[in-house]
Amino acid sequence: MNAALHNPGGKVKLRLADGVAGDAMFWGENDCYRPMLTRKWVNLFTAGTRLPNNFVLWIGMNPSVADANVDDPTMNKVIDFSMEWGFDGLAMMNVCDFRATEPAALLKPGVVPRSKGNLPLIRDTAKQAAKIVCAWGNLHRNLVHFAVDAEDALRRDQHKLWCLGLNKGGTPKHPLYVRGDTPLVEFQGIPV
Repeated sequence: MNAALHNPGGKVKLRLADGVAGDAMFWGENDCYRPMLTRKWVNLFTAGTRLPNNFVLWIGMNPSVADANVDDPTMNKVIDFSMEWGFDGLAMMNVCDFRATEPAALLKPGVVPRSKGNLPLIRDTAKQAAKIVCAWGNLHRNLVHFAVDAEDALRRDQHKLWCLGLNKGGTPKHPLYVRGDTPLVEFQGIPV
């Protein structure tokens, strides 16, 4: 990695599994934003990095170290769920697209947690997704509005939203903190 590029922190970087192809989109100063990460395991030899028709869109809190060639524990878990459910690939997006292993970094002075292009890209990607899974976990109160914005936009676009269960506060559970056989449930919304 180029030393001039943004370092999101984090020490756990995992090799992509055999048979899985990845791609990532970065933008912003020093690539500090990662609005989308994709993985596919079917039709690996088709031209380009286009997602397969049967993909699941995951929406988390914020991106970490994963990129086109490296996974992190969260990506390993969402790949496992997505494969188990019969999807051919996934897109991982986040309500905040600033790259940081520690969510507290999103609250630092001068940090803009969500780039201007993030929400429009989520909406555009959702139009093509076979299923949308909300998975942002517990958010700091100063970040909740980013999740509310994303949820409201997706509901206005007539999308059905799913999650892996709810935290005590009504937010969708993060995939790292649920069992691998956890069923999807419809996500009714963030209590505000």
